[in-house]
Amino acid sequence: MSSKKEKIIVAAVDFGTTYSGYAFSFKHEYEKDPTKVSTNHAWNSGSLLSLKQPTCVLCNSKGEFDSFGYDAENKYTALAEDDKHHSWYFFRRFKMVLHEKQIKRGMEVEDDKGRKLPAIKVFGMAIHYLKTHLLNTLEKQGTGLKADDIHWILTVPAIWTDSAKQFMREAADEAGIDGRLLTIALEPEAAAMYCQLLSSDHLSSKGRFDDNKYMVIDLGGGTADITVHEKQHDGTIKEVHKASGGAWGGTKVDEEFKQMIIKIIGAPSFKTFCDENKDDNMEMLRELETKKRSIRTDKEEKITIKVPVALKDTYEKKSGETIKDAVEQTQYKGKIQWTADKIRLDAELFRSLFQNCIRKITEHLADLLEKPGVKGTSTMLMVGGFSECQLMQEAIKRAFPKPKVVIPNEAGLVVLKGAVIFGHRPQIITSRIAKYTYGINISPPFDPTKHPKDKKVSVGGNDRCKDVFKKYIEVGESVKIGEAKTGKHVTIKSNQKEMLLKIYASPEKNPMFVTDSKCEMVGRVVVKLPDTTDNIRVDVKMMFGETELMVEAEEETTKAKFAAFFDFL
Repeated sequence: MSSKKEKIIVAAVDFGTTYSGYAFSFKHEYEKDPTKVSTNHAWNSGSLLSLKQPTCVLCNSKGEFDSFGYDAENKYTALAEDDKHHSWYFFRRFKMVLHEKQIKRGMEVEDDKGRKLPAIKVFGMAIHYLKTHLLNTLEKQGTGLKADDIHWILTVPAIWTDSAKQFMREAADEAGIDGRLLTIALEPEAAAMYCQLLSSDHLSSKGRFDDNKYMVIDLGGGTADITVHEKQHDGTIKEVHKASGGAWGGTKVDEEFKQMIIKIIGAPSFKTFCDENKDDNMEMLRELETKKRSIRTDKEEKITIKVPVALKDTYEKKSGETIKDAVEQTQYKGKIQWTADKIRLDAELFRSLFQNCIRKITEHLADLLEKPGVKGTSTMLMVGGFSECQLMQEAIKRAFPKPKVVIPNEAGLVVLKGAVIFGHRPQIITSRIAKYTYGINISPPFDPTKHPKDKKVSVGGNDRCKDVFKKYIEVGESVKIGEAKTGKHVTIKSNQKEMLLKIYASPEKNPMFVTDSKCEMVGRVVVKLPDTTDNIRVDVKMMFGETELMVEAEEETTKAKFAAFFDFL
């Protein structure tokens, strides 16, 4: 099999919290015009215009894949209307489980009824659907290409942990994508690569996006993902501050809207409505998505949101009160008029649903701009679907009047198209900032002046100190792509058949022991040793190969090499 760098086509899958899609370009197209990236425009989106599909998976009662995206939503709605949905599994917005810290191979995700399936299976189904749809598109074009003819790119937030990235790699494997042909791309990096190629008519600001130091603010459905880059003289890019952000995406506005409804009708009535009216609930969420995109800062007239009649009926049946009386008894008196199938809100009240999210993002950006490596940032590049919201755009411009704020057209597709460009030219990123301190546990000779007594162990008649952290890469350090950090290790027992290298990570700059509270074992590599009674030396290298950390060990006598991706799961 030829390497991924030799493939004639690059295809990217952008697996989002709320929406997902794919894009591709051939090598000859890229060489002629790098911005010529093909996306699918044929999604059956119904009322909501979208160049992506909702990230929804529908499985039958046996947990087998049935449909994805709008097809999954529509079929589940039809099943719910006939009251035949109870044994089906419907998963939506499940990507955010990977934003949690404890990610394990065997973890599960919940469907809308609280029933569970293995997460790797559900993620794999979604990626498999997008992969198959892409291959069918290529087949219709008469290319004759198969999955193994493609260099695949899978996008992930830059703020994700190493374990989350690896989980996505294994989900792609579950979907039938050969790991040797897969590259993980960081979403803000991909966005920046695409925007640097755009002319001014594709951007919201005058002139090209050509500033040397800029901040990428990637606002998606689930997360706000922020990186700071500096453009080098040769056109390459280096990261100048480690990726940061949080769970402050567009779905937080949905949650605020839900909490507003609950304050009026109560949690029990809302739960009953959701359980008994799956189709109506889905339609309400689609309606809210449309209103979120269209809200303006200067709009003073009331916002009208269509809501299902069943929402009002459920409350009135349960409580014996009218919905009008319910509103009158809350903080929303005079601000909301609720008729049978509409809620009319004061514009200011609707805008307030965004405020918590806006506050967290702007406070984080303000803090970031004070960091040593970030000062002097002249441009803020807003990308991601939530960046298309005018309310969010204006909030950032108002909070930060000095930097130039750039918003590309179709901001929600920028990451996807940029990921394709990254596949053609991954070497444009020359260095990244380490998010953690990485190291290995060692057992040096025990020194009573600096080692605690409870760490003393006897090995071969010699006193050693166990659990000492040997640092290779320090958090905040700029690490060149492909640059190796090396260290030598010697066996401490005679006739040792193998050396187990346990790799640890810590957010602290100088952890002393691998047992420190913030220290975590993130992977291991086993080095097979030759049969000898001599002490054996092993050279260990840690390096950033692409977007994932790698380790390589070489046994000095035989020069045998042992390399692997870390096992973070």
